[in-house]
Amino acid sequence: MNTHLAPAPEPIPGAAESTIDLTGLTAYTIGIIRLAEAKGLRPTWGQPRGNSRRIILNAIGPHGAFGSITIGRTSGKVLRAEIVHGNDARGACRAKGTNAVRVLLNGVSRSACQPDCTAPSSAACRS
Repeated sequence: MNTHLAPAPEPIPGAAESTIDLTGLTAYTIGIIRLAEAKGLRPTWGQPRGNSRRIILNAIGPHGAFGSITIGRTSGKVLRAEIVHGNDARGACRAKGTNAVRVLLNGVSRSACQPDCTAPSSAACRS
């Protein structure tokens, strides 16, 4: 059981104030959530399932990345993540464990897509 709470992290410059409750999460998990925010994935809590909680990730626009991060309900540790790099992606990218999830999130590029985007692909959206 996680008996130590992480100190309040510094806000990310240029990012909106986080609305996700960080109570009971490890410092590593908070770092991953901050990384997701920095990548423009707008993390929010999803419905808990069994012994885990889910953080839903969703960038702006149809070509932005989306997915979820699964966190242990009592431990507050990152268990796994699944990221889809836009609606035209060939499939989901999956990772298990804190370090692998961090690497996966580092591979996500911040989307330039707008909510009303009508481009046929993410490449056309960025140009």
